[in-house]
Amino acid sequence: MTTQAVRPPRDRIDAVLSAFKAGDRDGAADLLATLVADNPALGSTWGPVSRLALGLGETSLALTASGRLSDLDRRDLSARLNHGALLAQHGQAASARDLAQAIVADHPTQPSAWHFLGSCRATLGEGEAAIADFRQAIARSPDPFAAAPSWLALAEGRTFTARDDADLATMTALLARWPSGPGTNEGKAALLYAVAKALDDLDQIDAAFAAYSQGAALVAASRPDDQTGADAFVDDLIAGFTPDRLAGLPAGDDSRRPIFVFGLPRSGTTLVEQILVSHSQVADGAELNLFRTAAIPVGGVSPAAVNAFAAARPDGFAAIARAYLHMLEDRFGPDGRIVDKTLNHSRYLGLIHRVLPQARFIWLRREPGAVAWSALRTWFAQGVNWSWSQDRIARYFRNEDRLHAHWTGVLGDAILTVPYEALVADPAGWTQRILDHVGLPHETGLDQFHKTERAVTTASFAQVRKPIYTTSTSAWKRYEGHLKPFFDAYSGR
Repeated sequence: MTTQAVRPPRDRIDAVLSAFKAGDRDGAADLLATLVADNPALGSTWGPVSRLALGLGETSLALTASGRLSDLDRRDLSARLNHGALLAQHGQAASARDLAQAIVADHPTQPSAWHFLGSCRATLGEGEAAIADFRQAIARSPDPFAAAPSWLALAEGRTFTARDDADLATMTALLARWPSGPGTNEGKAALLYAVAKALDDLDQIDAAFAAYSQGAALVAASRPDDQTGADAFVDDLIAGFTPDRLAGLPAGDDSRRPIFVFGLPRSGTTLVEQILVSHSQVADGAELNLFRTAAIPVGGVSPAAVNAFAAARPDGFAAIARAYLHMLEDRFGPDGRIVDKTLNHSRYLGLIHRVLPQARFIWLRREPGAVAWSALRTWFAQGVNWSWSQDRIARYFRNEDRLHAHWTGVLGDAILTVPYEALVADPAGWTQRILDHVGLPHETGLDQFHKTERAVTTASFAQVRKPIYTTSTSAWKRYEGHLKPFFDAYSGR
């Protein structure tokens, strides 16, 4: 038995935390793997262990730990829901749905159990069953106002065709008597978004925009966005990551397994991901957020942090590459290319390029008004704090434009810029260009990408199960007049 194994579990967890705080991700992961393998009687402490493993990017360890907590007591609804959510978030949607069904069987009166089951079914394309589950969640909620998230999920999953629709009438009545007070804003905002979705389906443009705007303003008040800091950070990236300075940094690993797809939210990244994962040589993909975890030892992605790390650890980029590739294998297995469509990678691109110098990048670009409208009307459960006002959106877009111009100039043909409108107009031609760019052979049948069965957890889950349709490029123009504040701010007027 090793010295590590005989130490008390609490001391071993503290050792993992110490290594993590010191920036030694790999050391922390090794210590945690030994702890999980030994399976001490940690009881409820398996919850924090799972969260720690998740922070280290160790998916299997996180799932094992959360599973052990979930198995302790079938009556522990929170632990079982948390484990199910972790399964869903890490590519095991079918297992999450199966667990959700078991939870509902054990807790048939709990609205959270029904809502989770509906969410799992929605990601798997089981639309009608998902809507029925959300209705069960609403019916079982002892507080009608607490059911706002289920109303939003239901509205997103169905199409409204009649102005006297019973669901719309119920939601509107609920809004009319919404209580005031602290802590109620996000719930009211979610219900406003649900009503706005119904009104948009009914082509009531002014009323829909008013509801979206009112909901967004409520969320903006509780989710601050440091725009000045974001501007300064982009300035720093552009000034610090010049071609000469990047070339002077050591290289990591020549693996081309990951295919990086990025761009603004709602710009077509999920569409490209779905096309790629329909290829026989691509295993899967998702918004992984794993590279940031692998890069913990760097201490940041600013030029100063990257340069300091390279000077202190000339072999450090290779170690980050090994950690990232290990995380991919832990999540997806050893075979096949992987699509990483983490949206904030435009900020990480200098570091990614040196860690994986042979990697290829696909950058989606779309008509700014279309993306602005999509961002404003999309309910982002967390993050994306710039999306809740037209001024914030415009400022973020300007920075994204600056980064696109910079990185395409610095990295050249490592980046393929894909205009969404051109992709939709000529899907066969652009699919071939994408395949050529990432080094995949041509395959027939990729035009049937929407038939590829897989879980889609982003806000685009409904669209990727449909063939490409050109009307998606112009639907936003119904709201063009309402977006004048965005266009004025974006153009600097």
